[in-house]
Order: sequence, then structure tokens, then C-alpha cells
Amino acid sequence: MFPFAKAGATSPASVIPGRADAVSAHTTGASAPLGIYVHFPWCVRKCPYCDFLSLAIDPAHIPHDAYLERVLVELDARSDEVIGERRLRSVFIGGGTPSLWDPAAIGRLLEAIVRRFPSDPELEITAECNPSSFDAARAQALAKAGVNRVSIGVQSLDSERLGFLGRWHSPDEGLAAVRAALDSEIARVSADLIYGVHGQTPAAAVAEAVRVARTGVTHLSAYTLTIEKGTQFGARAQKGTLPLLPDDTVAESFLEVHAALADEGFEHYEISNFARGGHYAAHNIGYWQGDEYLGLGAGAWGTLVTAQGRVRYRNTPSPERYLDTSVAFGPLATDHERGLVQQLEPIDAETALRERLLLGLRLGRGVDIGAMAAELGVDAWPRERRRAADRLIARGRLLEVGTTLTIPPSQWLLADDTIASLL
Repeated sequence: MFPFAKAGATSPASVIPGRADAVSAHTTGASAPLGIYVHFPWCVRKCPYCDFLSLAIDPAHIPHDAYLERVLVELDARSDEVIGERRLRSVFIGGGTPSLWDPAAIGRLLEAIVRRFPSDPELEITAECNPSSFDAARAQALAKAGVNRVSIGVQSLDSERLGFLGRWHSPDEGLAAVRAALDSEIARVSADLIYGVHGQTPAAAVAEAVRVARTGVTHLSAYTLTIEKGTQFGARAQKGTLPLLPDDTVAESFLEVHAALADEGFEHYEISNFARGGHYAAHNIGYWQGDEYLGLGAGAWGTLVTAQGRVRYRNTPSPERYLDTSVAFGPLATDHERGLVQQLEPIDAETALRERLLLGLRLGRGVDIGAMAAELGVDAWPRERRRAADRLIARGRLLEVGTTLTIPPSQWLLADDTIASLL
């Protein structure tokens, strides 16, 4: 897999949410930041490349209020497991297609969340939106609900590639959705693009990225197309019927998109993400640096430090099970027994350090391995890691300044191998 593929499931500052001062060192204790991820599991149609929980549904049949009520009940139960006081830094509503959810329901959810936790002065609240369910009216309704950042799934500005990706909006509709967001009261607008698609030249990838950048967005995520197991594309690839772009062409696209967006004033602050004016995705930074986050909703993942230690959990991916009001939400361990939580796993300190290296080295600023190891109470430099790091440093693939490790941007194409060597 290319290191610039989309990472995670698919965080704010004291003055402007997501600006440069939001990218702070990982902290613990009463002042530790907390993110909340809310999963909305429904889409109008499942995209063939998507490996996230997204279930096709007629929008008329979405149980807007019933789903909200269960998420609110889960919020109460999960909040009770958070140790000490946490500073809410970000809320991210992902999916699925959250722009299909009634904005009034989203507003009630956000009101409940901010009542539960002390928040940063400029709390980042993001909703993922598809162009097919987003327009000026929806933008204003989301702004009224409290959303201050949207991520628009443009994906491509080429009709043929959009069709190949299973998207059913047109290039013009993708750009119209971005402009609707920019013209609304929503403070920050990000756009997603997928490149490295069969038939796309590096020049075409650059042209799309620049065209979206010039709309005025302050954040852009550019992911290479990756083929995941359990998807329609995965099944086709296994049969040898899916046309794919050669790896060297994808790599060339990565380098040229990086250069073009730099010329447009964007900082390439993470392998797949670009920001202008310091408007980083604060919620995702929380993932990459190993912060705690509550996962709410069907299929949501969460990571918390509880009275029982650090744990990762995944809620049931079945909306029917999640919506079953005959089963009450309670402690994570109990919900695991009841089937409301599908997966519950302890994370020991060594595993936590490896995961922070795995994700944190995607960031341009790298990771402070010394501070992380001290916080977790483990050895930062067992013999094999030290030897591997020394080899990588000698080859120019890794930099070490004090206790901070970074992968030079010129070496990001080799990031997967570099990171694996340190784990």
C-alpha cells in the first residue's frame, strides 16, 4: 500500500480552530484533549472502493430521530468511562453520508456533547458531506446546527473517473458543493480527492488538485486509490478484472501534486493532507498523535483510557442491533457481552507506542519518541529499533533531532517501509 493512502476512519486552537498552534504535543491527565467520532452508517449507494461501514438505504427510510436517541444514550454511557476531566477538542461526524442526516438531529446531538465536556474555545466540529446531498440550504442548516467545518467528497473532476469510482455526482456538482460551503456561514471547508486512478495521468491529477485549491478551500485531502479486501474493487482485483494505474505513475502523481499545491500556498503537513494558513484537520491530528476519542454510533471505533486501562473498541456494525432499545447501553465490558460492542481489546504500553509511531510519523513534524515513551513508561529504544533507526538515518530516510523523529518529505514515498522498520 502506498504511504499516502487514506489512513484511519475514515483536531482546534486557542484562536482559530485547526490553525498551527493546534498541533501540540500529546498530553495526558486532566488537560488531555478528547475527540468524539460519530458514525452515520447510511449512504444512498455504496462506493466500490469503500471499506468503511456504509449501508445503502432509501433516504426516505433513514431513522433520523431514532438513531439520534440511541447515540445520545450511548454518549451518556461512554462519558461515564472517561477518567478525569477531558478538554473536548473536536467532533467529527463521518460515515456513510452524514449530509443525509437531518441537521436538526445533528444540532441536538452537538448540544448534548458540549454540555458533557468542557471544550476548547474554538471547538472544531466537522461533518463529512457528499455533493449529491449538499447544497446551499443544507450548508446553512448545518451551520445553524453548530457545524463549523465540512469535508466535501469531491473525489474527482472527471466524469469518466467519477463513474469508475461509483460516484453519482458530476464534476460541476462537486465544485458547486464546495462553493455552497464556502458561501455559507461554515467557517472552514475541506475537499477530498482520489488520484492514482486507472487512466489518470500525473498532469490530470495536478490539474484537478489545483482547480479545487483555487476555489478557496483551506484544506485538501488527496488520497491515492487503494484496493481493500471486502470491497467490490477488492473482489475485482483478486479476479484480475480491475484496471489499475502502474505504481510508478501513482508515485509521480504524488510528487507533482505535492509541488503544485505548494505553489498554491498549501503546506503538505501529513502524507495525504494539505493545509493553507495553518488550517489543519485538528480531529485527524488527534488520531495521528494517539489522543483519546469516544466513538459513538453503529460501527464506530473509539480509544479510551478507562479504569481498566487503555482500550480500543468497535460498536456493533449492525444498525438494527444498535437501534434495539430493549438493550441498554452501559460499561464497555458489559456492552461487549451484550453485543452492542463488537470488539474490545486492551492496548498495552508497548502497543500504544508502536501505534503512535505508525501514525505519528505520517505527520511532517514527526513524533517525539522520548516524550511518548516517558508518558507510557516504556523504553523508546530497544536494541532492534535503535539499530533500525541508525540505518535509516544513515540512508537519509529518517531524521533525528533530540528526541524527535521525522521522515523527510522527499522520503515519504518510502514511508511505509521506514515506519515498519521501527515497529
